[in-house]
Amino acid sequence: MADAIPFIDLKLKQRKVILFSKSYSPECKMVKMILGQYKLSDKDYEVVEIEKRQDCVQIENYFQVLCLTDSRTVPRLFVEGHYIGGEKEITLLQKSGELKKILKEARVLE
Repeated sequence: MADAIPFIDLKLKQRKVILFSKSYSPECKMVKMILGQYKLSDKDYEVVEIEKRQDCVQIENYFQVLCLTDSRTVPRLFVEGHYIGGEKEITLLQKSGELKKILKEARVLE
């Protein structure tokens, strides 16, 4: 996990909105589609596909610690360094209008 921790920590500092994903995952595709509706700029938003990284398992293990969950799955959405949720949480936040509010508070939306 030694390489995974600095990689994730650096990524969380580089953009206001970071989505850790696997390109083939239906849940990740759903969250990317939801976030795509907001037309976030590349300077504020990045999708990090982890499946091709050698430290993918370590990254997933670190998510358990970082997100205070027993799950290692992606997607994992972070806004301003704070864990927002996975697919279920993002879907619920989108339906309730809270996701838009979170993105506005992060100043990535007009």
